[in-house]
Amino acid sequence: MMKTLFFAIVGLLCLSTVATAELSVEDLEKIRQIVTEAEVRLEKRITETEVRLEKRITETEVRFTERFTEQSKRLDFQGTLIITLIGALIAFVGVPLALIAYQQNRRTRQEDTIKAQAIEIQALREKIESLEKLLS
Repeated sequence: MMKTLFFAIVGLLCLSTVATAELSVEDLEKIRQIVTEAEVRLEKRITETEVRLEKRITETEVRFTERFTEQSKRLDFQGTLIITLIGALIAFVGVPLALIAYQQNRRTRQEDTIKAQAIEIQALREKIESLEKLLS
């Protein structure tokens, strides 16, 4: 059944009249004109698209340059601020610590001097006592 249906369709296709036509010179010229017009329109659209893309790219570059410059200025300011704050912190902590260390050093020297003088006084007392014993 399928074979007969297949052969019937093939037979009908073979029996149908095939339109054989040739293109005239006018037809070819019209086709060339249509193709040329299509090419011109495409080139125009491509050029317009390229111009729009160039403009958008330029605008984007300008925006990124401005942002980069702004961020760079912010980072420079923040870096300077951080360095200033660290310097202030060192000054606020370092200066009092240096004064405390100086006072402690001075006090230690004074205590050493007092101890040396106490030892000297003790030695002089002993000498005075021994001289008093000799005189008495």
